[in-house]
Amino acid sequence: MSDLSDTARLVRAGVDARLAQVLQERRARYEDLGEAATELLDAAEVLLKGGKRMRALLAGLGIALDSHGPARTALLSSPLVASAGAALELYQASALVHDDVIDAALTRRGEPAAHRRLAQVHRDHGWLTEPLTFGTSGAILLGDLLLSACGEEMGHAVTEVGVSPAAATAARQAFDRMTSEVAVGQYLDLRSEVVPLPGPEENPVEAGQTMHRNALGVVRRKSARYSVMYPLLIGALLAGVDPDCALAARLAQFGEEVGIAFQLRDDLLGVLGDPQVTGKPVGDDLREGKRTVLLALTWQRAGQEGRELLRSVLANREASSQDIAQACSLMRQCGAVQAHEEEITAHLEAAHAALDRVPDAELPEPSREALIQVAQALGTRQA
Repeated sequence: MSDLSDTARLVRAGVDARLAQVLQERRARYEDLGEAATELLDAAEVLLKGGKRMRALLAGLGIALDSHGPARTALLSSPLVASAGAALELYQASALVHDDVIDAALTRRGEPAAHRRLAQVHRDHGWLTEPLTFGTSGAILLGDLLLSACGEEMGHAVTEVGVSPAAATAARQAFDRMTSEVAVGQYLDLRSEVVPLPGPEENPVEAGQTMHRNALGVVRRKSARYSVMYPLLIGALLAGVDPDCALAARLAQFGEEVGIAFQLRDDLLGVLGDPQVTGKPVGDDLREGKRTVLLALTWQRAGQEGRELLRSVLANREASSQDIAQACSLMRQCGAVQAHEEEITAHLEAAHAALDRVPDAELPEPSREALIQVAQALGTRQA
């Protein structure tokens, strides 16, 4: 099974089935709560039906790291991959619900964001107080419910046949580090959005370098590691890879570098992507005040007039489409977009270098090729 798309379909089938089972179990568990449980779990189901299952795929590739041929196919469709993948997708859903609350997002995956959906439930019933206040509070609790579910599912995964006690402990510890690290990264992101921009008297190159360093710190902790590094590493640990060995270190390095490239690409698409393809409104990162690497690169290269334009649109939800378009044009014209592309390429090259240092005996060709394909797909995606 050398085609990554075939592998992805196989993993997705098992994970989707397991997620449906998890939701069914929750509906039965909370049946006595009537409509209240239905409202929460319907919102969870809408969210869980979407997504690319990237984290589940990476976990599957980690679990099947040392397998070949029919045994590899069987492992990728095993209950272990399904449960580990479902745990990661449940965590992703939890993080997205909370992220949308923080960003006051309108939509997620083409549907109303969870807090907006629950606000509509409030309106439909004609309840007391403000609908959005209720929706926001409900979404926070939905995110907590999904976080609880992901922990429970990870607990299920580590008890699957073939997982040793040592492997179970190592994988669970990595999973716990992932969830706590994302919370810290989310706070760093939130904090960065409210720190004042550098003043006109500050050296723009030095200020931009500081912004760049801080932005990369957020990328690593909030997105890169939990999007790519941890799912791959958790899968490998479940398969018995020693957490202290060189292979684990190389996989972690590969995953972090690909994860950074993935998030940098996401930041670029958020500003310059086609909304019909990405499903994201152009310029939302600017309106939300996101201190991205792309913004830092632009700040270093733009003149005083350009920096004043950035200052006028950043964290300004009332910024006009024309002003946003001008800011996007500035990013292209000043060379920031090109520099950003070069950074993506550099991180992908670092990821490949990490894989190159893994001996063939520790990384069979099917796994090596799959990881190379993943890196290419995540670093060059258009949606």
